Amino acid sequence: MTRRALIALVLGLALLAVAGERLTDASSVPARSLLRWAPPALRDRTTIALGDGYTDTKLDRARDYVVRLPPGDKRGGTTIEGGHDVVVIGGHVTIPAGTPPGRAGDQERRGLYVKGATGTVHLEGILFDADPGVEWDAIDVDAPAAVVQIEDVRAEHVRGSFAGFHGDVVQPWGGVRELRIDRLTATSNYQGLTIPIVKGPIGRARISHVNMRGLTGAPGTDHLLWLTTGSAGCRSYPVAMTSVYLVPRRGQPDGRTIWPEHGWPRPCRARFGRHRAAWPGLPLVHGPVHFGLPPGGSYVPPGVAGSAYVSPGYGRPRS
Repeated sequence: MTRRALIALVLGLALLAVAGERLTDASSVPARSLLRWAPPALRDRTTIALGDGYTDTKLDRARDYVVRLPPGDKRGGTTIEGGHDVVVIGGHVTIPAGTPPGRAGDQERRGLYVKGATGTVHLEGILFDADPGVEWDAIDVDAPAAVVQIEDVRAEHVRGSFAGFHGDVVQPWGGVRELRIDRLTATSNYQGLTIPIVKGPIGRARISHVNMRGLTGAPGTDHLLWLTTGSAGCRSYPVAMTSVYLVPRRGQPDGRTIWPEHGWPRPCRARFGRHRAAWPGLPLVHGPVHFGLPPGGSYVPPGVAGSAYVSPGYGRPRS
């Protein structure tokens, strides 16, 4: 074999190897970074498997639990009442058409409602959606004694209206000791992270790697992030945000996507830079929000959260 032929053979084998690597990469799920918070270490745990349809599961507030969603699409909201440390990993929840109207049916419009827990509630890898036209929330919290961790969660087409059900992606309206979010992707035609103090105390919130997009069709409110209590004051609590990205609905200015907005309330109004906003008048709120998509795309792309979810694992706990 001539020297030229040998060089050509080596180059050809190298190209085949590169092509093989590319084919392998294209047909596999890309590596994802570790999640920020691990599930709590459970003691003498009890495992509960939920069925289809709306479920309201009452747990002992002094005991630890693993709650498993059905292997397919759970067509009905999920309420978890009580429990100490509670872990829910993977699953798909759809709010179906025909949910009872009015306040009596509000609980059934919540993809997952955490109520009265006393330890750490870990929600990971869950996909939330609803039938067309249904007004619903993805995650609601009424657990002022608990830490709630939301990681690798995707909520698609959250829907609400000013005159009807006020749809939110996440709302700790009843209070929470600490709200932790790492990797959340959502779309909503109404509201996104509605996290002011409302009916119960909130200790603090730590929010990272969130991207949300506004959808058209809900006149009356446009806010993907709401930080302060009410619409006139500047009451807040410690909130730390890292890598939070918002895409306003079509035709909506950036300043209408957040609250406090660009001009109101005046003492704590948002201040805008290049494709970002921050709140220097809210000394307990740290970190800006960015307008647009994250540089690498959605934090929880389609196919990650759901019934076939596989956790990427967890890094060392960080403050």
